Parts: sequence; C-alpha cells; structure tokens
Amino acid sequence: METLWRDIRHSVRLLFKNRVVTVVALAALALGIGANTAIFSVINAVLLKGLPYKDANELVLIWEKLKQVDQVELSPADFAAYTERSHSFSQIAASERANFNLTGNDEPVRLAGQRATANLFETLGFGAKLGRTFTDEEDRTNARVAVLSYQLWQNRFASDPKIVDREIALDGSNYTVIGVMPAEFQYPAPINNNKAGEIWTPRSLANERERDAHNLLAIGRLLPGVSWEQARSEFELITRQRSQELASAEDGHRVNLIPLPAQVGRQERTALYVLVGAVGLVLLIACANVANLLLTLAAGRRKEIALRLALGAKRGRIVRQLLTESLLLSSAGGAIGLLLAVWLSRAIRALALGQIPRAESIEVDSSVLAFTILVSVATGLVFGLAPALQASRTDLNSTLKDGARGTTGAGGQRLRGALVISEVALSLLLLVGAGLMIKSFWRLQQVDPGFNPENLLSVEVTLPDNKYSESQQRTAFFQQTLEKVSSLPGVRSAAVINSPPLSGRRNIDIFPIEGHPEPKGISDAPLADFRLISPDYFGMMAIPMLQGRSFTEGDSLQSPKVTIVSQAFATNFGDGENLIGKRLKIGDDWHTVIGVVSDIRQSGLEEKAAPHVYVSYRQIGPTRAGLLVRTTTDPLSLVSAVRAQVQSVDNSQPIYNVNTMNAMIAAAVAPRRLNLVLLGGFAALALVLAAVGIYGVMANLVTQRTGEIGLRMALGAQRSDVLRLVIGRGLRLTLVGTAIGLGVSFAMLRLVRSLLYDVSATDPFTFVAITALLLLVALVACYLPARRATRVDPLVALRSE
Repeated sequence: METLWRDIRHSVRLLFKNRVVTVVALAALALGIGANTAIFSVINAVLLKGLPYKDANELVLIWEKLKQVDQVELSPADFAAYTERSHSFSQIAASERANFNLTGNDEPVRLAGQRATANLFETLGFGAKLGRTFTDEEDRTNARVAVLSYQLWQNRFASDPKIVDREIALDGSNYTVIGVMPAEFQYPAPINNNKAGEIWTPRSLANERERDAHNLLAIGRLLPGVSWEQARSEFELITRQRSQELASAEDGHRVNLIPLPAQVGRQERTALYVLVGAVGLVLLIACANVANLLLTLAAGRRKEIALRLALGAKRGRIVRQLLTESLLLSSAGGAIGLLLAVWLSRAIRALALGQIPRAESIEVDSSVLAFTILVSVATGLVFGLAPALQASRTDLNSTLKDGARGTTGAGGQRLRGALVISEVALSLLLLVGAGLMIKSFWRLQQVDPGFNPENLLSVEVTLPDNKYSESQQRTAFFQQTLEKVSSLPGVRSAAVINSPPLSGRRNIDIFPIEGHPEPKGISDAPLADFRLISPDYFGMMAIPMLQGRSFTEGDSLQSPKVTIVSQAFATNFGDGENLIGKRLKIGDDWHTVIGVVSDIRQSGLEEKAAPHVYVSYRQIGPTRAGLLVRTTTDPLSLVSAVRAQVQSVDNSQPIYNVNTMNAMIAAAVAPRRLNLVLLGGFAALALVLAAVGIYGVMANLVTQRTGEIGLRMALGAQRSDVLRLVIGRGLRLTLVGTAIGLGVSFAMLRLVRSLLYDVSATDPFTFVAITALLLLVALVACYLPARRATRVDPLVALRSE
C-alpha cells in the first residue's frame, strides 16, 4: 500500500510538472468519456432500465401482421380466439384507444384514454394507489366508472384525496371515479413511444366477434416455465387453424408476438447502436491521442527510466509506475467527463423528448456512474499500456550515453505513426457516417409533402357519440365551425379532414372495386387510407386534381354517393384502366369515383405515398376531425380565436393537438435530426482529435530532428525542402490512415443503411468530399510544425547537438 501511495504522489508531481500535456490529455479524455457516458445514459434509459411492471420479462405483446404493416392491433374476434385457445399465458388483457372530452369546472380538455378489460392492471402487476380498479361485473356491463392516472389526478384534480366516488363528466356522460393509479404506472407509454394514458374505462369483449376492426392492443403474461418462442409457436398454430375454419387460407392474417422489453425502443435500436459505436470510436481516438502524449512525455524521461533500471529496478515495477500515471490521468478525465455527461444527458433528454421512448428517464444515475468508472479504468489501461511497455524497453547503454535531449527512438516513432494512422482511419469512418446522414437529411427535407404547409394551423376536435350520434349532427357541427372560423380576421380559408396529414394516424380499410376480382384476403386486397374531407380541402391545401372533379357543396347526404381516389390508389389497384366512373364499396354503400388527386405524405416524409380514398364529410359525418386553417399571419396567434369559434358552436368541445403544419413537418424529421446532431457532433470531435494527434506527432518530429534540419539548411537546403520533409511525413501517415479508413467505411457503413434516406451507403460524392476535408485538415496540422521547422537557425541547432 505504501508503494502504491508513493507511486501516486510521484505521478501527481509529474503531471503537475508537465501541465500542457496534462491539460490536453484531460481534455481529450473528458470529451471521450463524457460522450460515452452520455450515450450510455440514453441506452440505459431506453433499453436497459427495467420497465415499471411486475416481472416485465413475462409480458408479451400480441400483434397481427397484415400486408403493409407488421404490427397491427387485434380484432375482437381474433382476441377472443387467442384467449379461449391459448395455454401459454396466465392472463391476456386488451385495451383500446378511447380519448375523452373532460368537462366540468375548468376549460374542457381532451384526455388520452383507453377502454380496457378488467384484468389489464392485474396482468401488468399493478394495483390502484387510491381506491380500486375494475371488477369483472363492471367489465361485462361497460359500467360508467373510471380509473385516473396519477398525473391527471394531480394536475386536473389538485391531488384531491376524496376523488374516489366523485363523478366526472366524460363526453357529456357522468362517470364515477373508482381509483387512481400510482405515479410509476405508465401505459401504453413505453410501447412505440405512445402517449401515456390519462384515464381508463371498462371495455367488454364478451359478445364481440368482429374481425375487420383492428383496435385492440393485447398483452399477455406468460405462465411460469413457458418461453415467448413457445407461445409464438402456439399462436401460429391457432392462426392456421382459424384460417382453415374460416375457409380463408390466403386470408393474410399472421400473428406476431414480441416480448415487451424487446418492443420498447424497437424502432430506435439501430440508431442507438450506431451512436454507441460512434462514441466508442471517439474514445479510441482520444486514447490514441493521449497515448501519443504519454510517448512524448516518456521520451523526456528515458534517462530517468534507464537510470532506475540500471540501479536494479524491475521492468514490471517501471510498467506499474507508468500505468499508475495513466490510471490517475484517466480517473481525473473520467471525473471531468462525468460532469460533462450530466450536461450532455440533459441536452439529449431535451432533444429526445417525444422522439424516443422513455426519454424522460435519461439521467446520470448509479448505473451510469458505474459505467463511467469502468470506462475510466479501461481507458487508462488502453492508452497507458503501450507507452509503458515501450518506455520500459529502454536500451541502457545508448540512453545513458545520449545527451540531455530525449528521443523516442525508432520503435517509439513507429508506434506514434501507427497511432496517428489509427486516428485518421477512425475519424474518416465517423466523418463519412456523418456526411451520409447530412446528405440523407438534406434529401429528406427536399421531399414534397404533396401540399402547401405555409401559414397552416392544425387543431383537432372529437365529437362524443352520445351527443352526436347522427351523421347529420356531426356534419352540421363542422359546417358551422368552418363558417365561423373562415370569417375570422387573418384567416384565408379553412377545411376539415378526419386525420390531418403527418398526424401519423392511419385509417386503413379494404375498398373493393366494382368489376374487379374479389380479393382472396387482405394480402391482395385494395387497402387504402380512408379520409373524410370538406369540399374545398384540396384547393385550400393546394393538392392538384389530376383527373375528374373535386367535391362540391352539392355532394350531400341526399345526393348520389361519390368518392375521389389518390394517384397511388389508381396506380396500385386500377389495373391500368381509368377509374373515373367506377364504383368502390365503402362500408355498405357503393361510391362512384369522380376524380383522381395527387398523392400526399400522410405518415411521414420518408414513407412512400400511401393509397387514399376520399369522401365528402357532407355524406359521412366524421366523429373526429382536424380543422385546418390557412392564415395570413402567424398561425399560432389565432389559436385562441379558433378555440372560441369552436366553443361558440358547442361550449363543451375542447380543441387539442394544436400545431402548425411546418412544426408537424419538423417533428416528422426530428428523429433523424437528433441522430444527425449527435453523430455530427461526435464526428467533428473526432476530426479535432485527429488533427491534434497529427500536429503532436509532427511537432515532436521537428523537435527531435532539429539538428538534422539545421545541418540540411547549413548544407544549402531551402525552406521549401524543409516544408516538404515535414509535411510529406505527416501526409504519408494521413494517406495510409485514409486508405484504411475508406476500406473499413465501405465494409461497415452498410450496417447503417436503414438510417439513410435516398442515399447509398457507398455514396461516392460523400466519400470524396469527406476524404478531401480530412486531407485538408491534416495538411494544416502538418503545416504549422513544418513552418516552425523552417525558422530553425542552423548555427543554434548544430551547437545544441
């Protein structure tokens, strides 16, 4: 122990003595370790941290696969079949999105809710904090009772301890509050980054056997000793049996079981793993940099180390001393990096909220602290071992005979060159990745959404079924609202659509075409998004009509039923014929196609335009709709006025999902922007570290070869000759590293193909541009010490030798 303390004290004195080397090394380590710690805090929150459910590893989500989508909610009929026939689960629960208008003392608000089977809370392993959850009787009768989330109870009801048995108004009907869930209960929030539920009411499935409506999010708890693979095999068998029983072997329904922990962050995993690889490369570059600095430091201590070896010190003792110095340096760098990681984690959390699941949990906790300690120790060993072994191999005779000038020796120069080559190669890999992401993001921003988003406000309204049960009532509400909103100062036009573009909602259904062969099943059926719109929707949104005509006020409930299809629908399902005049079956009625309209991007800019079928809202009144308002000024400045006009038609109707269309477009590309910001930042850091590494090696080379340079100049060498000597050495190392980096990039960047949009992972322009940038930076890093070399006074240099 005493020897260890002596080594530590000696290391501290040495580091303080060489302040410049220490500061540069600490900066490199802090940046590398801090970046790794911050990204680990993201991985920990999204993928590693346990879910807030009892024995979460036993929970499995039960999806179906259809033609376009591999995760589709279950139909009531299939849910009933699975619960009746399966023997793999102790419980299978279901819930359905069912948002509510909450009215009462304050401004009406829209609640994100669910209608759930009584066993949902038991399946997830949760009981109520106050009161209770549903009984089986309440489930069977769809009783008007409600369970509140902790957040809703706290924010809307001021944490009223007497909330249980209190009546609240939901969609105009009275419901009795029977319970409040604990604060940690979040469902279905972790699943695909869904919004956390605020309220739950019962959902009876006792007598439902419908198979067309896919609206049930099903989750099961495995029996002890049963794996999810066994459950999946059982469900695949049940699915095949069902297809045979229904005489629909080509039905297209497939089962898709996914363990709940694997579902959370499923879409973000590739991007997160890429970021982990990126920060790992940054840390390796930082290690190479610090190793180079320690080799420089060791060069000045060769006589000290040789003398200690000559006096009997063992080589292992020398290595231990040098490793103590590197571990002390890495520990200090880790401490500073931890402070940096706290700030970075907060910044990432702010950027990631709403973009990745469980982003609110991103923090530096005990697990992240343990990771930082582990990384700091490992880093100290990685960058310290090579210089320690190199320094301990000192040739006693030559070193003790040498003068005061410390030299690294041929072996040390080769090692330093190898470190620079590795820095350049790793930096190039990161820079190419960032370059591809930048080009991909630029291409995505050039995508035409299919409509004009400028000065466009989007708000949504949902009408309760018990108050607006008739289509005429719903149509009348939206017609009056459109008239009032359109008359507001600053409003150019307004329109209604049941799901606004880029809202992410899909209303997929089958639309048989008259005269076409009847589809065998979903796998070859004409599937499309169904949209209810006001007659002037296409004109207000600047969506071109390609064939036929648009809707008019005359297309009403009393007139012949008509529809308009998108270009994608006509192309995919028209079999090459003109669909104008053809009829589509929508629900139980046949609608005549009167027009073909240009495509729009409904779910996101990077997805292909999906087929759409449009019907006038005057023929089918929507229950839920977006009100789109084109303004002459800042759209958000009219929110209060729009709200007032909606509530002048019905004062119990809240507006929600208030946003501008430009903001919705920005949100659609936000996940890619987050990846770009992080990867681009790490690549820029890698470039700086590589430049510092090249500069350090060249500066050390100039220092060691001062005598040689002086002799060359004394013999007539020009300044240009000296520049070529130094810059040539640096560029040779850079070119070797670039060649290796290009080879690695071609092999590795194919793994990030899924993160790119409309850009090849081997895009030649990106590779050429990034290579040129790296060579330019390397040239500058070589030029600075080379210029210093040209100012060497030959007499002074020769005298010092």
